[in-house]
Amino acid sequence: MKIKKTVNHGKIRWRVNDPHGTDGKRQRKLFETKEAAERYARQKNADREAFGIHFATIPPSERAALAYQLQRLRALGWSLAAAVDFVERHGKAPPSIRLGKLSEEFFAARLAAGVRPRYLRTLRASINRFSINRREKVISEITPAEIQEYISRNGWAPSTMRSYLVDVRTFFAFAVKRKYLPENPALAVDLPRLDEKSPGIVTPDQAKRLLNACLDAAPDILPVVALSLFGGIRRAEAERIEWAEIGAEFIEIKAEKAKTRRRRLVPISAQLRAWLDCSRAIGGKLPAVNYADKFKRALEKSKLRAEWPQNGLRHSFASYHYAKHRNENETAALMGNSPQMVFAHYRELVRPAEAEAFFEMIPPSDALARAKAARAALHRRIVPPRAVKITAEAVAAAFDGGRLELPRREAVAALRARCGCSVCGAYAALSPKGRFHSHLRELEGVLSWQPFPLVSAERENRFIPFPATPKPENLLALKS
Repeated sequence: MKIKKTVNHGKIRWRVNDPHGTDGKRQRKLFETKEAAERYARQKNADREAFGIHFATIPPSERAALAYQLQRLRALGWSLAAAVDFVERHGKAPPSIRLGKLSEEFFAARLAAGVRPRYLRTLRASINRFSINRREKVISEITPAEIQEYISRNGWAPSTMRSYLVDVRTFFAFAVKRKYLPENPALAVDLPRLDEKSPGIVTPDQAKRLLNACLDAAPDILPVVALSLFGGIRRAEAERIEWAEIGAEFIEIKAEKAKTRRRRLVPISAQLRAWLDCSRAIGGKLPAVNYADKFKRALEKSKLRAEWPQNGLRHSFASYHYAKHRNENETAALMGNSPQMVFAHYRELVRPAEAEAFFEMIPPSDALARAKAARAALHRRIVPPRAVKITAEAVAAAFDGGRLELPRREAVAALRARCGCSVCGAYAALSPKGRFHSHLRELEGVLSWQPFPLVSAERENRFIPFPATPKPENLLALKS
């Protein structure tokens, strides 16, 4: 450092030129005496020799804060180096990403992971609902309070709130896994509590009514209903099973068709065998075709649609099977479930006498005849009578018997006013290829009605008059 005598505002001062002042910038300081200037220079040089230039350039206020924080670290048993290492590993600022971009990555990752298409559609609908008015928002700005407001403001039932919250948790867990967030904000929102409800089942009488309705209204779905009601197979699995996968003793549920993605064999009971043989005889469809619509038709036929419980077929099998055999392990093995769940949900729902009545149901002897009658009724085409009919008289009246020439739009309006037909029907009747094209003439967009059929130009060009056969007495004259 250089110390130089100078005049400042008419007074003699001693100036110190410090090339490494505060914040590393060049700095000049003035002192009233040479001793004060030399003392300052000695202190700065000593700091640089002991701690380096960087420490000497730290402002005094920051030095005090640094000393205080070092004291706190020592009280906690940490060194400054250990604290910096911990922050470097765990406290790195996540990259900024918007919610819309994250959702695109999320769905692409789910699709690549091979999730079921049905689950992917449900998840996409849920996350898209959450992303409304948030797609351009940075995900680090979304707080637990905002998620709580989204869950509770729509007036959803507790079960619906719980389902949507689980989807949001899954979504932000993906962001944490990709290092876009340090923690999942949705985990700070409590899941709504649900009252325990017994699974809905059907009585033996209701099951019999449904089976009869299938025979009389929707015979195609009988194998799927039998697999769920008497085999405990999930609906989605039963719809995808093929006849080739049903053997003499077991039904093979392949891994790609099972919910748990694990292959399993379901034993075929005598009752299930009887219903499967009946379903095959009447031509039941496996895999199922339009099962949902046909099942609704059967419920309407049996008058059970209003009171039908969700997953009633599978739940009924579990309840009746456990009531009869009292073995949760056997019931769980048939259903592809856990014994704990079977014992917790299906115990003590029905009495053993009801279970006996349930497993005594067999196909009726007239099942084949009823299924044939049902298919004949379904394939019988019923054509309703036309409310209005466009006739040649109506079209002629629209043109006042041929005395009016009308643009096509006005002709359509006149025909509709005459017979009350639709716009499409009027345009079809007045088109060049319509039913009355032989009576209609169009010139520069104006239509006119001709009482007698016209001969088209194509037909006129193709017409060649055939010569009359000469009389015998004129043959001699012709030869000459």
